[in-house]
Amino acid sequence: MPFIIYLARRCDCIDHPGQRSMHADPTPRWGGLALTVGMVPALFFLEIDRQVISFVIAILILIVIGGIDDCKRLGWRTKLFAILLSITTFVFLGGVSIRNLGFYGLDFNVRLGWVSIPFTFFCIVGVTNAINLIDGLNGLAGGISFMAFVFLGIGGMMSGEPVLGFICFSFAGALLGFLFYSFPKARIFMGDSGSLLIGFSLASLSILLTQGNNHIHAVGPIITEVDLYKAALSEEFALQPMFPVLILFVPIFDTLRVITVRLLLRKNPFHPDRSHLHHLFIKSGFCPITTVVALWTVTFLCGVVALLLIKQSSVPYLGIVLGLSLFVSWLADALGRKRKDQQKQLKEAKDT
Repeated sequence: MPFIIYLARRCDCIDHPGQRSMHADPTPRWGGLALTVGMVPALFFLEIDRQVISFVIAILILIVIGGIDDCKRLGWRTKLFAILLSITTFVFLGGVSIRNLGFYGLDFNVRLGWVSIPFTFFCIVGVTNAINLIDGLNGLAGGISFMAFVFLGIGGMMSGEPVLGFICFSFAGALLGFLFYSFPKARIFMGDSGSLLIGFSLASLSILLTQGNNHIHAVGPIITEVDLYKAALSEEFALQPMFPVLILFVPIFDTLRVITVRLLLRKNPFHPDRSHLHHLFIKSGFCPITTVVALWTVTFLCGVVALLLIKQSSVPYLGIVLGLSLFVSWLADALGRKRKDQQKQLKEAKDT
């Protein structure tokens, strides 16, 4: 990490404070390059096959494009093309897709059929951008992603997927090293090279853990509702698709909420602003460290609950996600109203 910081300064890969920035000092980027180097040793323990090759090629594309963007500021179209190219490589070369949305009872298993491939693209793009969008405070995206990888790794170990669990723990280890340099005061930022890498990896590993796409999957591909039922009762079972959704609740919900609000206000849903959850906390008077720890805590609790429900169907996961969504929506609205009241009081005080 110190070498990457030195290299970023020499190459002028620096994030200077701006209108939307939450930092006051120029800070090096390229934290994603250090994360990549931290992950390299894990590859020596993996059996090289088409899934591993497709995954490595996909993340290399994102790291290169993200690293260039950290310095040269590429347009969103270039980054979106890189993400789509990475997903295409992973899905078609690796033979990976989201085929079902979970087990909701013996007679109700949501199959996607021909929608499987486009839905896979949609989910990976969504999670990748969700991690990118919450990377607005020191340690926020890194800490949430660290905990997500830990819980996914535990879930992989418990469900008979030790190799996938090992990969998740490897990412968690790299992120833990990064957090020492990014929280509470950042000496380097993750940058797009890091957020794209982490977001894509979280989405891809979640699919491998929950869809039976992995060639070493303990229970094999899920074919019928009875297979799902037997897998849920066995010692080696398939994780439900809602398992990673609950763990990644904070970035997924925040992204969906922001896009929905922008559309309702007839704004460009992809135009950056300061309406994310962490921005609302800051505007309401919370300090950055308190905000980060609060959102870390939510992610940790979601992960613990996900593990407690690990042998259940998707029904309780879905119920908790919907309940949390309603509560956090109310909280976000309350924080927004509190900010407006503060501005109104300040204006009245100035007028008097």
